[in-house]
Formats: sequence, structure tokens, C-alpha cells
Amino acid sequence: MTQATYRHYPSFTRRYVRSVMKMLGLPKKPRIEAEIFGEMVHDEQVVHSINGEILMLEWHHGREGRVVVPEPSLSEWLQTVQLSRVQGDAWSWPWEFSSLSFPAKQIFHGHSVHGALVAWLDSTMLPARYEAFLSAHGNMHGVDMQGLGDPWLIVAIHNPLDTRPGLNPTMLRGAFRPSQITDFINREAIEHAGGHAQPLADQEGMILRAVVRYVLSLGMYLSAYPEALSSGVPGWMKNKHPEGRKGVPFAHIGYDREDRELKAAMTAPRTVAPYWRQLRDERFYRGKWADHRRGSRYVLVSGYEVGGDRTVGVGAADQVT
Repeated sequence: MTQATYRHYPSFTRRYVRSVMKMLGLPKKPRIEAEIFGEMVHDEQVVHSINGEILMLEWHHGREGRVVVPEPSLSEWLQTVQLSRVQGDAWSWPWEFSSLSFPAKQIFHGHSVHGALVAWLDSTMLPARYEAFLSAHGNMHGVDMQGLGDPWLIVAIHNPLDTRPGLNPTMLRGAFRPSQITDFINREAIEHAGGHAQPLADQEGMILRAVVRYVLSLGMYLSAYPEALSSGVPGWMKNKHPEGRKGVPFAHIGYDREDRELKAAMTAPRTVAPYWRQLRDERFYRGKWADHRRGSRYVLVSGYEVGGDRTVGVGAADQVT
């Protein structure tokens, strides 16, 4: 088994708190770090900012999230699969709170990315999620916000263009309702987050688009190959997680090397890239798939045979249970 070094998602909370301590000239002591964090979660400007959202998501991730590690060759290959046009609610994700780890040699729009924070939430529960986070730290005021009534995808990464992340760390963050996920798949549209978020510079937007495209492609892969997902620390991860991730279980995503057609789609020379084809017919959402939103399942159409009509995974998808 080929091993690879991974870039894991680091704690923005720790970076943010320590950057404030550094600007104030305070020593790195756990007591002082806890005091600064306590002041942050009582500061309404912080709580209602994108930074406050990241603090909340990381807190929940530490209690109920997953560290997800895709197999190295699969991870790189997912960037080559095209996202074909889709309709309606077009995506799903297995976890509410998760972080993705990337092989160290993998790049996104020319830049290395230290993992990604991925949240897939029932937006009507967001106020309660904020309340749980804030009340755990003595802030009983909560936040003034309305639930959207839809699942909400949030993808956030540490800004690889930061020149001094130790002093002023920033995050690149995209948030999508189901209709906006469809817009992104069809035309890579990212709406400005609004509120206290600053508009992304062109280069920042391209990096974030590349990561969001990867997340969507990985979700499509999991819908086509749910058996590829396993629990535990993978044998192909050469390095340990720098945060330790105590209490946060690992999940890993591989591919079946005995699956001849999938292996061919991943390795054979081709002039046409493979692409994900959306399954919308109601027969694909019966039995064990009945709880999946219609349009959230995919099959892989191989592109290694120009003009061919072979479709990887269609046989399994056609079996209605």
C-alpha cells in the first residue's frame, strides 16, 4: 500500500486566539489563551462574523465530527472528473461536521491547501447550534438569526495567500443552499457571503472554487460508491494529525482496486475526462435510498473510451431494492 503525507485541517480557533495574544504582546500560557477565547465568545461583533461561525463549527466538529482522509490516488483523480449539468436538489454529504485532509503534493489552483472544514447542516438548527456553543462558554444571549429551512453546505479553508497567518489569519469560506449548489455545479457560481465577510479577491475565489469542486466531486463519488467509506485511521496516511484529534473519529475513503471498470476509468489514457451523471428517476430513490434527496445520487460515466457509452456503476444503480 502506497503511503502519503497529508496536510490536515488545523484549528483556526487556536490560530485566531494566538494571533490576538501576539498582537497584544501576551505570553503563550493556557490560562491567558482561555481568557482571550472567553472574551471572543462574548464579543457580539466576533460572534456575528464569519470568524465566529468558524469558531462555532470547529467546536461542534471537535465533539461530533469526522476527520476524512481520501486515498491518495483517488484524491488526485477526483479533481479530473467533470461535474456535468444537473437539476434540482443535487447533492448530499454523510456528516454534519467534518474536515478533509489532502495529500501534501495535491494542489488547488496552484496552491497547497491545509485541509478543509466541511459542514452539511439543517439550517433551521443553526440558531440552536450557536446557542449550544455560546452557552457552553457562558454567553446566554445566543444569536439573532432565522433558519433557512434547507440543508446548508459550508466549505472553509485557511487562506493559502496569507503572508503572515500568525498575526492575522483569514479564512476562505463558501456557503450554499441546495439551489446554489446546483448553480455551482452548472456554472461554478459563488455568491458573496454578505454580512461581515469581505469579498474574495480573484485568486482567492479561484482557490476556493477548486476546493468546493473537489468536495462536490467527493460527495458524488460517495453516492456512487458508498462501500468505499470505512471507519478508522487509514494505513495510507503516513503522518499523524498534528492536532491529535482526541475524541474525533477518522473516516477514510478508498476505491476498489478489483473493480476493473473503475480502475480503467482512473488509469487508462483518454482524451475525454470522465464525468458524474446525476440520477433523477424515482426508481433510484427506493428501498435503502428512500431517505436520499432526489437528484443526490450519481454514477460515473467513463471518459477513457472516446465515443463509447460504457457507464461505470450503472449496473449497481439500476438494482432497485
